[in-house]
Amino acid sequence: MASFRWPAVLCLGAAFALQAQPPARNVDLRAVAVDSAGQPVPDLTASDFKVYDNGSPQKIVSVHLNQTDGPSALVILFDLLNSSFSSRGEIWEVMKRSLAHLPSAGNLYLYLLVDDGSLYPVHPLGSPEGAADAKAAGANWVENIVPELDDAMKKTSQLRPQDLRRDSPVGISARFNATGRALDEMRARMAPLAGTKELLWVTYGIPSTIPQVGHEYWDGVPTLRQLGTRFRQSGIVMYSADPGMNLARGVLERDGLEILTGVTGGRTFANVDLSRAIAQAESDARTNYSVEFEPSGHSWDGKFHKLRVAVARKGVHVQSENGYFAIAGS
Repeated sequence: MASFRWPAVLCLGAAFALQAQPPARNVDLRAVAVDSAGQPVPDLTASDFKVYDNGSPQKIVSVHLNQTDGPSALVILFDLLNSSFSSRGEIWEVMKRSLAHLPSAGNLYLYLLVDDGSLYPVHPLGSPEGAADAKAAGANWVENIVPELDDAMKKTSQLRPQDLRRDSPVGISARFNATGRALDEMRARMAPLAGTKELLWVTYGIPSTIPQVGHEYWDGVPTLRQLGTRFRQSGIVMYSADPGMNLARGVLERDGLEILTGVTGGRTFANVDLSRAIAQAESDARTNYSVEFEPSGHSWDGKFHKLRVAVARKGVHVQSENGYFAIAGS
């Protein structure tokens, strides 16, 4: 895989290249199937699934049920960079209440995306958990979450450089680039983890288009899709939780969130109910399907292909990746 350089502020159109590898015949997807009550459906077969690549039905090679009782690694990233000062306090309090009531958090980690574009670890990956008492401390770290979060907020509240302010003339493009770099750094930190890996991004999001001089707009969709593809290739499913439309103090960019999460097969939540989001992410990790299909040879055109996964059984809803770049071996 080629190294990733997030586009510069003055060159937003330069997206990273997905390096071609030896041709691969098949595409693998992760599909989560639930019934009308939101409960996992564990008895589907290959004949139940249908996969459409740019609207065309595809040949399904195999379907395999994945079930595990083991915990998955979940990182919560609270985004201060893309939220206004007036909205942070309310979200902050919701986060503290949600996290403080979790029964166990041994595989849960917490970072802040702060105003200078850096990642601030509140409970970082690689926290020492060698001895039994250290493991217990790791599992119960949320018991002290209120003072820890308050201390983190105080330490990071002053990190707001001029070019990343929301009212700066270059604020949108600068924050877009800083956010992309930070997300890719978070991905790189999570990539070496074994097993299922999930990122829950609590944010107002970033735009999918950015106004340029005059009446033109820069299209950020390809860049967002490529970043989502890197998460997928690292085995990480992205989820997002946003404050919803009821908080007028922030600028909500949910379209960018849906693009990023969709490429990885994750979900967007229109609220900051972390307990619900964490429970859903854990459920998705415990029961899901690996769906393998074989695109036709002419499909490897290097372009982004939209995917739709459906199940013939009535009342079953499927969540899966919504697209991929048709680069052989990627």
